[in-house]
Amino acid sequence: MAGRHSAPPRAKSVSPLVKYGALGLAAAVVVGVGAYVVVDRLVGGGCDAVTEYTVAADPSLAPVLTAVTRNAAAEDLGCRSFAIEAASGLDALGAPGQDARPDLWIPDSAQWVAKAGAATGTLFDVAVPSVAATPVVLAARDGELPFFATWLNALQLQGMRIGDPLTSSVSAAPIAGALAEADAGTVAADAVQGALVPLAQAQAADMHEADAAQRLAAVASDGGVAIATEQQVAALRGDQPVRLAVTAPNSGAVFLDYPVVATATGADHAAAKDAGVALAGILNSDAGRDALAQSGFRGPDRAPLDAERGIGEAATLAVADPAETAQVLKRFAVLALPSRALVVEDVSGSMAEQAGSETRIALTVQASETGARLFPNNAQLGLWAFSIGLGGNGKDYRELAPIRRLDESIDGVVHRQRLTDAVRTLPSLVKGGTGLYDTTLAAFRKVKEDYDPAAINSVILLTDGANEDPSSITLDQLLDTLKQEQDPARPVIIVTIGITADADAAVLQKISAATGGTSHVARTPAEIPGVFVDAMRSRAAG
Repeated sequence: MAGRHSAPPRAKSVSPLVKYGALGLAAAVVVGVGAYVVVDRLVGGGCDAVTEYTVAADPSLAPVLTAVTRNAAAEDLGCRSFAIEAASGLDALGAPGQDARPDLWIPDSAQWVAKAGAATGTLFDVAVPSVAATPVVLAARDGELPFFATWLNALQLQGMRIGDPLTSSVSAAPIAGALAEADAGTVAADAVQGALVPLAQAQAADMHEADAAQRLAAVASDGGVAIATEQQVAALRGDQPVRLAVTAPNSGAVFLDYPVVATATGADHAAAKDAGVALAGILNSDAGRDALAQSGFRGPDRAPLDAERGIGEAATLAVADPAETAQVLKRFAVLALPSRALVVEDVSGSMAEQAGSETRIALTVQASETGARLFPNNAQLGLWAFSIGLGGNGKDYRELAPIRRLDESIDGVVHRQRLTDAVRTLPSLVKGGTGLYDTTLAAFRKVKEDYDPAAINSVILLTDGANEDPSSITLDQLLDTLKQEQDPARPVIIVTIGITADADAAVLQKISAATGGTSHVARTPAEIPGVFVDAMRSRAAG
């Protein structure tokens, strides 16, 4: 197999009986789940030949593996040697279709093993469940660390430096922790889903903080809270100008577990698996445990580091179904795409009616301003108002703000402010009937006209009534046209919001469903702000 070979003899060989028999054993090591026996120190003899195994290990663990195996005698490794290569995640397995796999793979989390299996259709053989461990923690400057009861609380913290959950198991751990809390009934499952939207949008705007070292440096310099591992913070201790403190929520911690996976194929597989067990044995020797601790790692038993370098004892949080985490991260990938949306708001006469202590339009304006704050600066938003004849020349709609990035500046005024100013003019436009169908189709076509393939393109439409324009297209014509003009390669979704029970909820549902969007109804005044915010967060059906 590529990457493995027999090296020149370093010493006299030892018979298998002596190497693995009762007289040759010095230790029985238990790692992770189950026990296995490995050679810790051989009695006498040497090796006629040494077989080298390639190991692709997560970059955080690779230096420790290199140091420990380099200092170990070949006979202590069962006449083996190990060539350690640093590789993150699925990069360790090489490009699809290439026969370039290492003999052994040590990712930082078993989640990568599940991902690899799903991506390749291969059932990977885990030789050892864990050779090291470290909890994912929240880090802040000493004296500035907030209290967190749950990982959901952490996800809801505005400005938290989390990195990219799609490419890092460290960054994905807070999401896994919140899902585990939901499994246990500690938090509500829908609250976890709701927390992901602003988090994903913020992460999309801050891709440059994908690296934990960068996040920690930013916290040391500017304050705030960052996601990292206990090991990463411990390893950087002394290198940072400001002391960092770490914590985990009261609910527990998500641990990275560093499994050893036998990735050699065919006749080489069994020997590679045995080599993985031997490698785990060396890491569990006195020298191996010392090397792990010095680098800030816990052993596979997850016993705490010394009091100065970690979070101490912590309950382990794990998702009951790992596939659930994968599904949530798929949704996160969609949520993390920038938004490009045209917000279309009803200003027909009925919007002046009272809804509690405020008018419908006043509540809509307040909710619109709250919803707009959910979007990061890289989002593109525009605003239309509609009622019958509002736009002149037979049009029921009027553009109040074009679709632009929120941070784009025109004549010294950023678009976010222009959009807010435009929303505040809506009450002055209230009059006339509801021109729903023509406006919906025109908005759909407008978003499609300048489609951005790097964003989620959508129409967000608010109305308190049903179509009242006798000269407009019919509902069936609208639905048929939307379906015919929808391009699966360039989809535009319509998200509808009904204001009060007067809105035709059945019609709005059909309009959204025709494009794969979602429909929401605020039936009471108190529901208007929350429903509007939920709809602004909505990215796709399901």
